[in-house]
Amino acid sequence: MGKRYTDVDAGELSQAGEAERLRYVPVDVRTAEEYEEGHLPGARHIPYDEMEERIGELEDVKDREILLICRSGRRSVIAANILSMYGFLRLFNLKGGMLEWTGPTEK
Repeated sequence: MGKRYTDVDAGELSQAGEAERLRYVPVDVRTAEEYEEGHLPGARHIPYDEMEERIGELEDVKDREILLICRSGRRSVIAANILSMYGFLRLFNLKGGMLEWTGPTEK
């Protein structure tokens, strides 16, 4: 079984137009401290180690393209694998994570 998500390059998406960014439902899987330091506008916050317990929070966007975000792209892969086990099919990993994100952020 291959990987269950598609990589989206952080640098490229940073430079993409707003319409392209708005395709995705951003879900930040970092710690609360990291999230509060700055995250993608409108990002939902569910730390990757709480994903299984809080999966219900994403039921309303199950059929949309979910963009998983962490610092470097490791924890977001773990979160993608968890979501895929629960039947989420449209999963995207922000490759390079917040380290390579140069687009808009909010606190």
